[in-house]
Amino acid sequence: MCTVTIFRSADQLLVTMNRDERRNRSEELPPRRAGGRGEANWVGPGDGETGGTWFGANDHGMVACLLNAYAPGDLELVSRGEVPSRGGIIPELLARTPEGAQRWLASDFDPTVFPSFTLLLATNQSVDNYSWRLDKGVSRTTLAAGWTMVTSSWWRAAEVVRWRHERFTTWCEEGAQEIYGVPSFNLLEVVDRREWSPMMTRSFSITRSLSQAELASGQPDLRVRYWRRDDENPVDPMQPTATVTLRLADGRPRR
Repeated sequence: MCTVTIFRSADQLLVTMNRDERRNRSEELPPRRAGGRGEANWVGPGDGETGGTWFGANDHGMVACLLNAYAPGDLELVSRGEVPSRGGIIPELLARTPEGAQRWLASDFDPTVFPSFTLLLATNQSVDNYSWRLDKGVSRTTLAAGWTMVTSSWWRAAEVVRWRHERFTTWCEEGAQEIYGVPSFNLLEVVDRREWSPMMTRSFSITRSLSQAELASGQPDLRVRYWRRDDENPVDPMQPTATVTLRLADGRPRR
């Protein structure tokens, strides 16, 4: 369960992710710096239960997001204690350059030890969708420039995903409004569809946080913002819980 919107153009890369999780999962950790000592520097929030993350960006201008996916056999696999957490995948990727991350995925990474997931790798040059499903194997696609959205849900999956895509299409057609830099689609909470909305509320799970990375043409820094959601309250785009600025590795603005 999660929703990611991505905007990529010649002038901007904007990646915004809603993290949906069960209500009783450990408290999230705000974005922190990691890497260095021969590895890329990166920033991302942390999972208080496993120490991994679902979102992050590094000083090579690469943003990574991981969404859980749901295929036959996943629930049984998740229940086994020896299965590694999917939250460890993004730190491995963000310690590398974009080229190094692609090589690692192609030759050294074994997704078969994990439950199903969708992995998004975004730079100002491309957005790649890497999908692993227990019942279908691995697939990779490149997403088009402009606005795009990827979402998942284990509850009424086909209906919820279709509903969100319909709302996203409408949002784009109506001008893709942003509120203080946050796509209003990520903030959408329809009163009679709270269980379906991107800003989701269910009895057993909820949108726990919002994370965003932005890379603008002509700027030498990448900005990461994070909003922790206070129970079922709306997220205020004007008041992020944390903002971290990461200087790009070569010190030169991205074009």
